[in-house]
Amino acid sequence: MAQIELARHLQGKKTKTLIDNLMSLAAVVHPMTAVPQVVQIYQTHDVAGISLVTWFGFMTIGLVFLAYGILHKIKPFIVTQVLWFVVDFLVVAGVLMYR
Repeated sequence: MAQIELARHLQGKKTKTLIDNLMSLAAVVHPMTAVPQVVQIYQTHDVAGISLVTWFGFMTIGLVFLAYGILHKIKPFIVTQVLWFVVDFLVVAGVLMYR
């Protein structure tokens, strides 16, 4: 019986470690999915179809998520929110510059 519990515990630790590692990777990769949008804006200067209100909303609401991550000391959450803020800011700035 003790061996079964130990096996479950080790399996749980392995799963937790895997998810923790995936979260650290996702914290960086997820915001980078919007980089092509930023590149397109600055290369073409075309912001047709890009909503300033939407991207400004993403940026400002993201500050609440960032504050939460800082308050609770959740490092991957902080990283992803900082990166999203930068991406959102670049889109907002591009829309304001090229509209």
